[in-house]
Formats: sequence, structure tokens, C-alpha cells
Amino acid sequence: MKTQDNNINIFALTDCHQEARKLCCLFSGIINRAQKRGKNTLICDCGDLFKGIYDRNLCVDAYLKLREQLPEAKIIVAVGNNDFGFNNEQFNFLVQTAKRFNQANIHFLCANVVETETGKYPKWVDPYILLEIGDKKIMVTAFCFNLMKMQRYGLKMLNIADTFINMQETIKHIAPDAFIILNHALLPSSLELCNIAQKNGINIDLLIGGHEHSFLDPVVDKRIYYPQAFSRTMLKFTMDLNTQPSALELNEIISCKQETLSPIFAPKIEEFEQESGLTIPVAKSTLNLTRDYSNPCPLGTFVADLMKNAAKTQIAMISTGYMTHALRYEKDKILTMYNIERAYSAETMIQTADIRADELKAIFNNALKTRYTQRYGNTRFLQCSQNITVICSKSENNEAIVKQIIINGEELFNQDGEPKHPDETISCAFDPYIGSGELGFDVFRHLSKDTLMKDGQLVKVKDIFIDGVKDAEKKYTSGASYPSFKIIDVD
Repeated sequence: MKTQDNNINIFALTDCHQEARKLCCLFSGIINRAQKRGKNTLICDCGDLFKGIYDRNLCVDAYLKLREQLPEAKIIVAVGNNDFGFNNEQFNFLVQTAKRFNQANIHFLCANVVETETGKYPKWVDPYILLEIGDKKIMVTAFCFNLMKMQRYGLKMLNIADTFINMQETIKHIAPDAFIILNHALLPSSLELCNIAQKNGINIDLLIGGHEHSFLDPVVDKRIYYPQAFSRTMLKFTMDLNTQPSALELNEIISCKQETLSPIFAPKIEEFEQESGLTIPVAKSTLNLTRDYSNPCPLGTFVADLMKNAAKTQIAMISTGYMTHALRYEKDKILTMYNIERAYSAETMIQTADIRADELKAIFNNALKTRYTQRYGNTRFLQCSQNITVICSKSENNEAIVKQIIINGEELFNQDGEPKHPDETISCAFDPYIGSGELGFDVFRHLSKDTLMKDGQLVKVKDIFIDGVKDAEKKYTSGASYPSFKIIDVD
């Protein structure tokens, strides 16, 4: 066999979040670069295909079209945390997608999800796959970080590191010529996997990461690479399996903006954009609404203030995960529905409840618990109305402890940390996700809640966000930054 038959081209992408146009631009780039019929080609998607603006079916269909164009390519898709969905309909869509992919010889992987009752892997997903390319064996596995309660689906998420440790005998028994991990988790998790592998004599030829929505430089000596989320970029590698360990070279960082959408994908994408109104002008770009996933930010506070005003409550808060993109100021730019939906696309309603000071402290203790250990990517974080200031400090085990909450300049607790007015309540607007007690917000689950309605219709956060962006043109000077709520860290 010729040695070049053991050189494989690897394309890595992640966190599409239903950005179907960008995904299809990247797929167009793969088709243009791959060998005929996809020979010696491995395509790795590190998860979160779903949750976003475009119709999710467009992403599924795009993969099936890619398979038709490259019938010999090996295609692996990891399950991301958002792919599980947030209700039974979305979860069932994932399962049906997995079945469709399996029929098309597209492999769906997640090694740390099991059925609650049996402890076995669900039938629709595999813990790993063993591929043959040339005369070499390539083992690919995938992991997913997910804090969501999975019991509703009869599933349980296992710890990533523990799962990997339990897999080591299987990996050594298979003894693959190349071992690849798709880790849908933050960088510290990927570093931990590399350390475990090194201690146990396992060679990781490539670790592709996902779940990170910020740009990350690769950790070249450990072969850790994170493509940019939302299908912004794709990484192309060459792996030479004629040497042990394999030789890995990053050939190209492919931007979706540089690729021309192939006619294979274009008709359905353009039809959806036309029918959904994504190109419709909405307002002139005015505010500079930057986004931070784990800290107070203009975009998050802007949305929370709109919720507070719409519900006529004293305060408001919303899960940080709903803020997917910044809505930055661009001079003379007319914002379209696409720009708006990138910043906030969820069909979220508004709930309200009356909350005591001690309950509010418990909510913030949960939201900020990992503030000092997880500097970014804190999925529990809450964006809040700007009239809130939270003062917290670090405990002996490095957890954040809320010392004081200030609303409209008034402190809620005395020097002993007790509520000044224990029987009084504060009216609060929030999203139903945390309202149902997800992500450890158990306090919300037991509250008596109302869902906001206007003129007999449920009020959606997205609708008031659109109105707020339109009104900003009249209220603010161009390029102004919206004031955020505050978190003060003390010794």
C-alpha cells in the first residue's frame, strides 16, 4: 500500500447553533478541498448543531447532502448540550435525527450519557466509533458537558473525566493507530483529559473542542484545537499515520465568509431566508450592546430592563444562555431581523413572582457559585436589571458567597447577613427556564408564578427586545453603551 493512503484530511467544526448558511458555506469548502468521493477524509463536528435562528431541518438536510457528495468520507457528529433540547419535542427531534444520520452512515457520539434505569447507552448514540482509513484504525470518541436535568428524558450525564478513565482499558485493547476525542466542554475539561491520557499511557492524536463561544488559541503541544463557534471557522488538518505517534499539521483555518455557498445547498437556504424575513430591515444601529457570558454586560442588562419595564416589576433577571451574540454598534448600519435574532432568538415568555430577600440571596448564590473557579462559560449566570448590585466574596473552597444585595441603592441585609425586612417581598420578572428550577435554581420552582400577558396574548422577550432596539434610535446617541448591573468582589 502506498504511504500516502495513510495520510488523512480532517475537517473540524463546532457549535453551529442552526447557522445553516454558514454551515453550508463550510460544507461547500469541504467539498472543494476533499479528495474525490471523500476518500481519506474525516469530518468531525463537536456538537451543538441545534438551538438557533435557521430551521433546524436545514442543518440536518445539509449533512445528508454532504454525505451524498462525499460517499467515502467518514462523518462524526458529537452530541452537544443544546442538542438534547429543552422539552420532549426537541429531544425527540434529536433522536430522530440520530436515526436519520445512522441510516446515512453519519455517526452520532456521546460517551458520557446513559439511560437512568439500565445504565446502558441509548440506542440512538454510540460511545465511540472505530474507523478504517487506508490500512489504519482510527478510534473517535466524544464527551458532552451538560448541567441540565436529564431525568425527564430517562437519561443521566456522567462525569467526563470519570468516563474517560473507565474507557482506558477499552482504548488500550483496541490499540488504534490514531485516537481522536471530540470534547463538547470548556478548555479546562480538555486539558484534564490530556493529563489523564498522559498519566495512563494513552496517546491523543487530536482533541477537538466545542462549547466555547469565545476564540481560543490552540494548545499545540497537547494537540487541542477549538474551531470558532456558530460555524464561523473550520479547521483543516493533515494527519500522517505512517509514523507513530502520528504527524499532525494544521493546514488551514477556513472562514465561512471566504467560502461561496454551493448550488447544492443554496436553494433551501435562500428560500428560508426569504420566507422568514431575516433580511427585513428593523432599525438603525444605535446602542453598542456587547455580550459577556459570565459577567454583567450591556446586552444582558438591556434585555432584563426591558423585561422589568414590560412586567412593571421591581427587578428582572434572565439566564445568560439566551444571549447568543453581541449586537455591537456599527456606524450607518441598518439592523435586519438576522442581526436581531443572532442576539436574541428564543421564543421565551416572561414570568413574574414575589421573592423574599433570603430567596433572592439563594438565587444569586447559585448563579455566582463558580465565579472564582469558572471565569468564563458559567451557564448558571444571570443577567439582571441595572438597578441591582451584588457584593460577594470568596469562601475557603473558592466558591462565591453573596454578602449583600442592593436594589435601587437600598441594602437588603444587615451587618450580620440577615434580611432587614424578612417579610417583605420584591416583585421580579424572569424567564421560565430558571423559573422551572433548571440549573440549580430550586428556589424558583416553589414560587407562585404568573406568566405575563398583554391584550390577551403572551408577551415574548424577543418581541420586547425588537421594540427596544427600535426605540433606542430615539432615546440614545449613536454608539452609546448601555449601563450594566454590578457585581462587586470583596476580599
